[in-house]
Amino acid sequence: MFNSADSASPSAVVVERIPFITRLLSGVGGGVVFLVALVLSLGAALAAPFGMFLVHRWAVRHNRRSSWIASLVGAVLASSVAAAALGLLLFALAPRPTQQQLQTAVTETQRHEPVKMPAWYTRVFPQAAHTDSVTQQLIQSPEFMTVTLLLGAAFAALLLGVLGGTLGWCGSALLRVAWSGQRAGPDSLLHAPRSL
Repeated sequence: MFNSADSASPSAVVVERIPFITRLLSGVGGGVVFLVALVLSLGAALAAPFGMFLVHRWAVRHNRRSSWIASLVGAVLASSVAAAALGLLLFALAPRPTQQQLQTAVTETQRHEPVKMPAWYTRVFPQAAHTDSVTQQLIQSPEFMTVTLLLGAAFAALLLGVLGGTLGWCGSALLRVAWSGQRAGPDSLLHAPRSL
C-alpha cells in the first residue's frame, strides 16, 4: 500500500532556505551592482525591474512560467526604451543654436580646404579621386548627417539598454534573493521515495 503522506505531487517545488549571511551578502552585492548599473547606463537601469515585472505579468496571464532569459530580455528592452526616452528628453531640453550661429559654423567649415589625397596615390589608384569627391559631397549632405545622428542615437540607446538592463537584472535578482530568503532549486520536482 502506498502512504499518501509520503508521496509528493510531481509539481511540488523544492524550496531551499538561504542562510542569513548569504542573504546579507546578496543584498549588499545587489545594491552595489544596481548602483554600478545606474552609473554606467545613465539611469536607464531603473527601468530593468519594471521590464522584469511586465514579463512576469505576461507569463501569469498566459498561464506560463517566466524564464530567466525572458526576464533578462524584458529588462534589456525596458532599459533601452528608457535610454531612448532619456536621450529624447535631453535633446528636447538642449539649447538650440540660432540661425546666425549655424551660418557661422557652415562658413567656418567651408573656409578650410578639404584634405586631399597625395598625388602619387591618385596616380596609382585613379578611382580614389572620384571616391574622395563623392565622400565629400556625402558628408556635406544634411540628410546624410541626419540619418547618421539618428542611427548613432539608436545605437547609443541600445548600448545603454543592454548595459543597464543586464546589470539591473543581476542586481534585481540578487536583491530578490536577499529579500525572500529562499530560492527554487534547478530541479523543481520533489521526488520522495514511496513506502510500501
